[in-house]
Amino acid sequence: MKKEKLYYSQTEIANELKVSQATISRLLRFKDIQPVKRDGKTKKYSKEQLKHISFLLADKKERTTENTLNDKLFKELKKEIESLEQDKKDYQDQINQLQEQLKMAQINLNQSQQLQLEQSKKIKELEAPKEEQDGDVKESKTQSNDETTEKKSFWSRILGN
Repeated sequence: MKKEKLYYSQTEIANELKVSQATISRLLRFKDIQPVKRDGKTKKYSKEQLKHISFLLADKKERTTENTLNDKLFKELKKEIESLEQDKKDYQDQINQLQEQLKMAQINLNQSQQLQLEQSKKIKELEAPKEEQDGDVKESKTQSNDETTEKKSFWSRILGN
């Protein structure tokens, strides 16, 4: 059986917790942990202090792991945001293209409707004389024949034809 130690040096603490001695020295200095006793030049720390140091290191590792996870999550979210922003830009471009196509289609529709109106007017004009063939058209023909006979050319009037 191993005899359980009551006091530990910095080197023993580092070996026990599987970290470097520099890490232990830094932690002791920053957390202002004072040794319980001195054995010559060697500073000795109690079992309770060893547990406290172990807890501080575990907490630091958790925070480091947490920070690493947060950094990864942050990077992933940033990539996702950039991707969504690019998608938004692409969709806006598509919307603008579709709006432009819609404007062109409306212009074409208006032009088509105007052409149809003009065609229907011309068709009505062409159909109108056929419906009035009885009197109006014949009268206009006879009047035009009379006018042509009355209006003789300059030479025919001189020559008397």
